[in-house]
Amino acid sequence: MAELQGLTVSDFPFLRMKPVNMPWVLWGNLAWGWRDKPYLREPAQWPLAMQREWGDDRDQGRTAGAAHQQRQIRQFERLGKALDEFDPDLLVVFYRDVHETFAGEERPRFWIHSHDAVRCQMYNLWTFFRDNYFEENPDRVDTLSGHPEAAALLTRALTDAGIETRVVERSPHPNGLGHNAIATAVHLDWERQEYRRPILPIGIDPFRFDRVRSEEGLTPWDRDNPNPPLTPREAFDLGVEIARALRASPWRAALVAGADWSHANDSGLELERIHPDIDADERRFDQWRRGAFTDWGSDWSFEEMERHAQWELLIAIVLAGAMSETGAPVVYADFQPTWVCNDNFVTTLFEPR
Repeated sequence: MAELQGLTVSDFPFLRMKPVNMPWVLWGNLAWGWRDKPYLREPAQWPLAMQREWGDDRDQGRTAGAAHQQRQIRQFERLGKALDEFDPDLLVVFYRDVHETFAGEERPRFWIHSHDAVRCQMYNLWTFFRDNYFEENPDRVDTLSGHPEAAALLTRALTDAGIETRVVERSPHPNGLGHNAIATAVHLDWERQEYRRPILPIGIDPFRFDRVRSEEGLTPWDRDNPNPPLTPREAFDLGVEIARALRASPWRAALVAGADWSHANDSGLELERIHPDIDADERRFDQWRRGAFTDWGSDWSFEEMERHAQWELLIAIVLAGAMSETGAPVVYADFQPTWVCNDNFVTTLFEPR
């Protein structure tokens, strides 16, 4: 039986850019967002902890953003060492993708990339953020090896389990993969930037319902819309089946949830969120670090995800299902809340099983 290792790592895109960019989403809303809600643009109305991170008019979150980035870099280094020790045959990366790989009418709930290799520019963001942390040529192109054999095995196993699975043999994304998949790859190879391990990306769309997401939030939620994302139960069971298939395979795999927890803009516009839901994330993180997530498929609801801006936690729920199947305990967990960087970051290492 093949060993699996579970990890979570932040996918926040600005972590690989210059530290000055860390509060960019908040800056954007202050500059051109919240046009019909000017009171949200008044720091004096924000929670005191958010005001402290923001600082004065000259700082505008730069000091806090740089500190958040440095703490995350230490997490990346820790994950990189653990991966070196485990030495997996491939990384299976669960990542969030919204209208990137599938920019047209088709919008699968999740899909498996089965390419042999994909070429990506790792050191610019959306082509126009080019000033990266590494001072690397933003036009540098790296080749990320895939693992079509493992992709085929997972596709057969999920189909046999009655889970409808979309397979992408050649990614239509103009940069090879969605920016969150690229961020995950960079963060897990922070020190070397060599990308030698094969990566099997599994894209997950956690929003759907035909909603549109902007820096301010999500358009109104029609609960009767026939295009929902994976339910928490389906996400959990997806992780269970993936773990079962890979444990019966010849490959040692690291299963990675490349995702953050609540986001300031992951709930309806009318809820007027200006920062992540730190309290709600802390409550869930307490369960997570103690390994008390074996019922995460049944004790979540879409209403809770909407209320607490936690839609993207569907990606972590997939990993919860996989780790529940292996029985692996958490050996390291870190929760890093932010008030001005849009996300709360969670880093986790599970014991290989």
